[in-house]
Amino acid sequence: MNGYIAKAGYKYIFIFLILFVLSLLFGILPLIFTFLFLFFLYFFRDPEREPFTDDRLALLSPIDGKIKEISISKFDDNEVAKIVIQKPFFGVGTLRAVSDAKVTDIKRRHGLFLCQAMKISEILNERAIIRFEKENIRFAMKIIAGVFSRSLEIYNVSTLKASRKFGFLGSGEIVLYLPRDTKICVSVGESVKAASLLGYFEEEK
Repeated sequence: MNGYIAKAGYKYIFIFLILFVLSLLFGILPLIFTFLFLFFLYFFRDPEREPFTDDRLALLSPIDGKIKEISISKFDDNEVAKIVIQKPFFGVGTLRAVSDAKVTDIKRRHGLFLCQAMKISEILNERAIIRFEKENIRFAMKIIAGVFSRSLEIYNVSTLKASRKFGFLGSGEIVLYLPRDTKICVSVGESVKAASLLGYFEEEK
C-alpha cells in the first residue's frame, strides 16, 4: 500500500478489511462494511505529488486545502507573514515539506479534537509546532488537529526535501509563520493542492 495509502491509515484499513471479509462470510451487514472499507481507503489515499517548481526559494503548500487567512502576525516576538490553510474533510491529508529545510525543533501538545467552528478549539485542540531552517531563513508551521483527527501523525525526520511526506492530518488547520518579506502568490479563499505554489522566500542578503 506504500505510495497509495498513507501510513496513518494502515491500521484502520486492516481492521475494516477483516470486518468486511467476516461480513461477507457470515452475511452480517455486508453493504455497510463494504462502504466503511471503501470510505477508509478513500480517506487515507495518498497520491503522488510533484513539486510545482524546483526553484530553491519556492514555498509549496504542505497539504490540500483552502486558504483561510493571510495576514501579518507575531511569532516568537517577531513580525511574520502568516498563512492559514484549512484542510477539508475529503482532502488528501498527507503533510508535505514546503521547501528543502532542516527541522530544528518539534513541540507537541496533546489536547482535544473539537470542531474548529468552536473558537475554543484554537486553545484546546491537539497541536504541534515545527520550526525549520533553510540556509539563513527561519520559519515555522503549526498543525492543529480537527474533529475528525484521532491523533497527529508526524514522522521523525531531521531534514526534508521539498514536497517530501512527513505526516498526516485527518482534519484541521495548518498555520505557516514565514519571514515578513515572503512573496505570497495565493489569496484568501483559493483552493490549493499539496506541493502547489504558495509563494517565494526572499533571498537573505
